[in-house]
Amino acid sequence: MSAYRNSFLKIVEQSIASLLEPEKLKEVMDKVTIVLNDYEITERCTDLVPLDDANTKLIKRYCACLKVDGKSEKTVYQYKRTIQKLSDFIQKPFTEMGVYDIRFFLASEKERGISERTLENTRANLSAFFQWLIIEEEIVKNPMLAIKPIKYIDEIRNDFSEVEIDKLRFACRTDKERALIEFLLASGIRVSELSEMQVMDVDIQTLTVHVKHGKGGKERITYITPVAMERLKKYLADRKEQESVNMFCNIRHGKLTPCGIRYILNEIADRAGVENVHPHRFRRTFATKLAKRGMDIQEIQKLLGHSNIATTMEYICTDDENVKSSYRKYIA
Repeated sequence: MSAYRNSFLKIVEQSIASLLEPEKLKEVMDKVTIVLNDYEITERCTDLVPLDDANTKLIKRYCACLKVDGKSEKTVYQYKRTIQKLSDFIQKPFTEMGVYDIRFFLASEKERGISERTLENTRANLSAFFQWLIIEEEIVKNPMLAIKPIKYIDEIRNDFSEVEIDKLRFACRTDKERALIEFLLASGIRVSELSEMQVMDVDIQTLTVHVKHGKGGKERITYITPVAMERLKKYLADRKEQESVNMFCNIRHGKLTPCGIRYILNEIADRAGVENVHPHRFRRTFATKLAKRGMDIQEIQKLLGHSNIATTMEYICTDDENVKSSYRKYIA
């Protein structure tokens, strides 16, 4: 038996030793040894081989198509990042990649310790890309067809309780922080949408918010409460950036970025002692509160800017007590 084969068998045995009992491990390794008897194993060449720019060109073309389809810059970046990682790891033209190349890449990603949910997102991104290659007639066989979706357990995502909301409100130290909290609670808008919001996008008289930079370039109308409007007016009246068109500004008087918004929320959360505070949880709280008060799910969908009502359903948190109460109400 060649030295390479012995080395390979040792690596395999070490990799799975912790997963099997000694007797079972020996049985598996015996089977592997028998199978390997029909194959010749050689050391893989690790010299860097320069690829032509075919992969780079395909990535650029695909990203251009995504933009034409209305995908956001963030979404395009996520696709590009996943596909580029595959290209860098496999070091082979996309047109020559097979099922085992993709599986090897996904296995290495899992080995890095990423979650099953993230791994499934990676698989889905690659599936969309290789399907595009089929449509563009760059390949004749899609290697992703043999790779099944990766199952994962959805984490429980809760809305804010009334106690947590009160803690966040009391922890605010500035008009800006309080206005930010109230606006997120009352409007249900995305953090990216809030970052792009301008003063002129809010109608003080009708409490109407015009979202001009929604996901996928879509516009929509949502609303805020009188309390949120009063907090916003107070912040705008007293802030230093009186000449700015941006609704929320950073310390350099420019628009407050999504990262800046998250930073402020984290500061408030630390003071309040509330865990897991992020912009999306405010959207979830917004949707759940409206649903509990009886608003039609399609109306909530419209306010959130979802194209699929199933997505809206995922945002609404329902605890056992509410289900029990509703059951008693409707079964009688």
